[in-house]
Amino acid sequence: MGKVGLPAPVSELAARDWDVVVVGGGHNGLTASAYLARAGHSVLVCERRERLGGACTLEQPFSDPRYLVSPCAYVVGLLDELVVRELGLESRGYEAVPADPNLWCPLPDGSSVALFLDRNRTASHLRAQGFGDRDIEGLFACEDMFDRLRRRLRGGPRGDSWVGPSPTRSELESRLDGDPELVSVLFEESIATTVARYVSDRRIVDALCGQGVIGTWAGPLDPGTAQIKLMHHQGDLLGLGPVWGYVRGGIGRVSFALAEAATEAGAKLACGLPVARILPGEGVELESGELVRARTVVSNADPKRTLEMLLPDAVPAEYAKRLRDWDVRSPVVKLNAALRRLPSFSADEGSAHRGMVSITRGVEGTQRAFEAAKRGEPAIGFAELYFQTAYDGSVAPPDRHLMSVFAQYAPYEGPEQSPANDRLAALILELVGEHSPDVMDCIEETEVLAPRDIEARIGLTGGHIFQGQALPDQMWDGRLHSRTPVPGLYLCGAATHPGGSVIALNGRNAAYAVLEDTRG
Repeated sequence: MGKVGLPAPVSELAARDWDVVVVGGGHNGLTASAYLARAGHSVLVCERRERLGGACTLEQPFSDPRYLVSPCAYVVGLLDELVVRELGLESRGYEAVPADPNLWCPLPDGSSVALFLDRNRTASHLRAQGFGDRDIEGLFACEDMFDRLRRRLRGGPRGDSWVGPSPTRSELESRLDGDPELVSVLFEESIATTVARYVSDRRIVDALCGQGVIGTWAGPLDPGTAQIKLMHHQGDLLGLGPVWGYVRGGIGRVSFALAEAATEAGAKLACGLPVARILPGEGVELESGELVRARTVVSNADPKRTLEMLLPDAVPAEYAKRLRDWDVRSPVVKLNAALRRLPSFSADEGSAHRGMVSITRGVEGTQRAFEAAKRGEPAIGFAELYFQTAYDGSVAPPDRHLMSVFAQYAPYEGPEQSPANDRLAALILELVGEHSPDVMDCIEETEVLAPRDIEARIGLTGGHIFQGQALPDQMWDGRLHSRTPVPGLYLCGAATHPGGSVIALNGRNAAYAVLEDTRG
């Protein structure tokens, strides 16, 4: 469960000189530590919490400890195969199971949209649901367009644009051969505009609009949200392309496999060791007062927390302003539920629990929910449900199930102004209940994490699970670089290129930047 404690007494850890101290034991910090230790550097990871993994961990929030829940990260799809292969994660217990259908969207009229791994099966399903061939072909053409983007950005003669520093906008446009549609999707369009260009049946547009707002302080009609769909469409899970699935035993096993790789390489991992101050060129000062000496510090903390740990005169004014202005507004509330049985869905023809269940109030309804959130009012316009126990019974007691919900929109206004968690739970379950009438009868216990709760528990400013907005102005070369203008300080968290989610390339990119700068 990631509870590794201390590798030695604090006095002993502070008595030696380290090559690198990594601040934060999230999955990117663990990745960076593994690569650095493998290259021969002495590495200490300082994690403030009692367990490793950050937002990608495993906890036991319910009265029966046999329920194993990752509080914030639920599915895997962007974990890079390069990291999986180089760090031997599969030999360390990482096993992914693709969800099929990959997406299942119930609609108010009793029909549904399902995207199976087999395109022929998808077409048969959609025809049975009353969708016309022209819209089915249009949907496939839309998916193919996103896949062309993925292939040009993640491969080809210029290599993988996610590995190393981000290309500039002009370099990205060159990769796309200046194709005006691809450039527009990458930098400008709303998800509603993009999908509607390919299909005329509004039900499909409504079903898929949520894919453009995941984790985003925006609605499906807002510019740039097509990039959110693209962000989540650039993986290659098990060689199947941009699909998503579950990790056997829970997605926290990714972090635990990375921790094992780091430990085996010689890194020391310390939990319950919070850092109070980053002192570039010297090391870090612990909250308990000790100085841990290191020539290099790699921060897995989000940009704003990293800035708080630096002395003001250590940071160039322009860079400090960029970190202060970094947009971490989060709309996301998480609901985890222990179930006595799986709920039924009115539109289900036997696929619901096997897929990621995406429920929206349609383009307009979801946009209205976002507009309400901007006024400070919680309104749930989009929810994605995950039933890991439909594939993997190891994360729940026998004959019991888990439901994890990723929902929007819940504004962050601080503890005094934020809506009560029971109200948020009621709003989420009201939306789910419109398609699953018996969901309340299935629930034994719930855990609700509003943005303020995610901030408090995981340490993510604003409760933003991606360490900041993933709209175009904060992506690609707008994302933060692993290297900072502060000598001896590097960033490895989700705020760096290529972005948020369980990717691990962020940590690899940071490690390689350190190795390049310290070589010789």
